[in-house]
Parts: sequence; structure tokens; C-alpha cells
Amino acid sequence: MEISDIKLEMELAGVDSVDITEIVNLYCTKEFSSELIDNELLKRGYEKIFDIDYDAYDDWEDDDGYAPIEKFQHKQHYRD
Repeated sequence: MEISDIKLEMELAGVDSVDITEIVNLYCTKEFSSELIDNELLKRGYEKIFDIDYDAYDDWEDDDGYAPIEKFQHKQHYRD
């Protein structure tokens, strides 16, 4: 991930531009580590951006009331 990508992700997440430049300057000499940047964001009062907690998504249930969609087969199958 390039520095411009990191800046863009933080801008889209609502991180203040002063904090973005400080974080980028702090970690520009080191290799990109999502954990280090997310820890720095947490220290400054922001939410994590780069590490996604996939376990939190396991509790989500599909209860919208719609039936699952059955895909059409791409070849015709004739049945007797």
C-alpha cells in the first residue's frame, strides 16, 4: 500500500488533515503496518481503519424476509 493510498483512506474515514500528516510522517520511514497506524488512530480518538474485525461480522443475520436467489444454469438441461 502506498502513502497516497493511506492518506486517501484516512481522509475518507474523516481523520483530520493535521493528524494525517503527523501519522504519515511518523510511519513514513517504517514499513506499512496496519496495526501500528490503527493503534495511533485509536490514541488520537479515531476508529480503526485498516484492520477489520471479521469476527464482529459473524453475528450478522440475514433476516430481510427475502428468499435466496437460485441462479439459472448456463446450459440447458432437458428433463423427461
